[in-house]
Amino acid sequence: MNAKENKEIDNLVNKMMKKATLESPSFDFTAQIMEQVNSLQQSRATIYEPLISRKAWFFICTGLVALMGYVLLGTQQQPTSWDHFLDLNIFINDAFSIALHRFLFSNVMLYSLAFLSVMVLVQVFFLSMFFNKRFEN
Repeated sequence: MNAKENKEIDNLVNKMMKKATLESPSFDFTAQIMEQVNSLQQSRATIYEPLISRKAWFFICTGLVALMGYVLLGTQQQPTSWDHFLDLNIFINDAFSIALHRFLFSNVMLYSLAFLSVMVLVQVFFLSMFFNKRFEN
């Protein structure tokens, strides 16, 4: 741009500034803004709520234990006499250990379960550190 164009633009800006009046906010501008700020819903603190409650975990674990007990011990014929209830040898019975010996796992399966367990423990450790830092701030 040359000097003549700059001078014309300066004159135009000066005229516009002279015509414009100074605008001022209303008398209670600050009070209105603060009222709007206070009326906004304040965010609640983040409350930890587990996805699965303790009661649900209890029922899940109880169901799994019952299912494993049924699978391992199976159905056994019950004697009809009452003296069977007084016989405590049923607790020493090898049915449980015999049932466990029927399970055969390959080495690949054992290594993968061990690796999975280690990775879950590592993930739990790092996630707990992450959430502890997040909730501290």
